[in-house]
Amino acid sequence: MLTLAVAGLGMIVVLASSNTILQTIVADDKRGRVLSLYVLGFMGGAPLGSLVAGECAAAFGEARTVMFSGVLSIVVGALFAWVLPVVREHIRPIYRTKGIMPEMVADARAASPVPPTET
Repeated sequence: MLTLAVAGLGMIVVLASSNTILQTIVADDKRGRVLSLYVLGFMGGAPLGSLVAGECAAAFGEARTVMFSGVLSIVVGALFAWVLPVVREHIRPIYRTKGIMPEMVADARAASPVPPTET
């Protein structure tokens, strides 16, 4: 039950943050088009993923399919964490231009990504 709660929270965080990033970096006149593609990918991907998972479960067994899905999720999460600094480099200038990220906050984070701790 605890694992399901953590997985659900993670899913909500990913969906909310990706939706927020998309809506803030896209030009106003193209926002509807981009979000419709985002929803199409999300809503259209779930049935295809379920179909593939069902076929894998029939071929390899349910336990192996769930284990492979978990390992695949961890690998994709690690790849995302590896690429995240590059994504931030591309998005932060857009945020500064739009005034979402004030200059003083951006400069402070650029100078010291981890604030020093006092002992």
